[in-house]
Amino acid sequence: MIVSRSQLRLLLPLGTAMALSLTGDSTMYAVLASQIDVLGIGLGVVGVLLGANRKVRIPGNLVAGTFYDRVRRRPLFLTGLALGILSTLSYSLARGFWPLLGGRLLWGISWSLINVGGYTMLLDRSTIADRGRMTGLYQVAFLLGLTISPILGGALTDSLGFHQAVRICAAVSGVGFLVALIALPETRPGEGEQSLQSDGVTGRRRPKELFGVLRRVDWQILAASYIYLVVLFVNSGVLMSTISLYLEQRWGATIPIGAAVIGVASLGGLLLALRSALGIVAGPVAGIVSDRLGNRWPIVRGGLLLGSGGFVVLALLTSVGAVPVGVALISLSAGALAATVTALVGDLAEGQHQSLTMGGLATAGDIGSALGPIFAFALAVVLDLRWVYLACAVALASGLLATLGQGTRSVKEPQAGNSSPSSP
Repeated sequence: MIVSRSQLRLLLPLGTAMALSLTGDSTMYAVLASQIDVLGIGLGVVGVLLGANRKVRIPGNLVAGTFYDRVRRRPLFLTGLALGILSTLSYSLARGFWPLLGGRLLWGISWSLINVGGYTMLLDRSTIADRGRMTGLYQVAFLLGLTISPILGGALTDSLGFHQAVRICAAVSGVGFLVALIALPETRPGEGEQSLQSDGVTGRRRPKELFGVLRRVDWQILAASYIYLVVLFVNSGVLMSTISLYLEQRWGATIPIGAAVIGVASLGGLLLALRSALGIVAGPVAGIVSDRLGNRWPIVRGGLLLGSGGFVVLALLTSVGAVPVGVALISLSAGALAATVTALVGDLAEGQHQSLTMGGLATAGDIGSALGPIFAFALAVVLDLRWVYLACAVALASGLLATLGQGTRSVKEPQAGNSSPSSP
């Protein structure tokens, strides 16, 4: 089996609840700019509203991690789901900037609890021998939610109007809450239970060894967090926000593809769908391979090179056919790195601070994805986007510097006779 029965009993309700919780937020990204008259806001504040949840998550992830390290996982995760439903319902009642801003900030708090809690529970039920596949499969649920939710929200808005659409989205998220309420297990280890350490051996470290180990592990966590920041910066930040503008700069409002002509917005949407689809494949594959190799750093290096090559293709090749090739390379890289880096940080996190560490990783990702569009559009005013994409290639290549000296720590199976949190 790819995962054990106990892991599957966690992954199914956890992934379902998390994916369905994205419905309201994804709908806002899909339709907010077209609903400004309905909501009584100006176009100039759309970006502020869509980015507000990320800004509150930068401190919120660390706060959530601190709480998860101290209390049971399940109640906090359910609280996050409930707050997400309330935030989506608030959109159906809000009119004007400030009420909508309140709803977006509430969603930011909600997602911090959902995101950090989800990864914390994965760490509880996985070992460094199978964590890659767990994070990869969990990423599948995340990407499916991101892919389906905006389509659902957009269709509902067109057919029923914005307010009724977000009420239905809240109900969909409510289904996820009920699934978690009924089926999600508590995963926090008991008082006397020892956590699996990053060397694959269950048991506490001797005090005289602890300082040197922590110093080395902290550097590896910082290196991995930097890579995660860069990956989300170039992918979720730059590429996702600029691909349609890039197409328009190079070929105009319509693009000839063979005998057909396709609009920039349509082609941009198809490329973003390709991004999600390839991420769904790349995450689990990279996770399983890194588990079997016994070392995640080679996958990280390969992913960085692959993504850097994708941006070089977009920047330097001139044919329309090169665009899906470049996007595909970047998407495979991002999917593989998201799963592998998350598993790697989970391997390195000390048991008593693992939630705070995962909160720090989530914060690094939020900083990257928030800075990406700001960087891209600031440069796009004075430079062709091909130069921006070359800068992204360099940024990903810089992640290779963070991997120097890493890779000697192997992923090992726990020693015989030791308990494992992933046992059925």
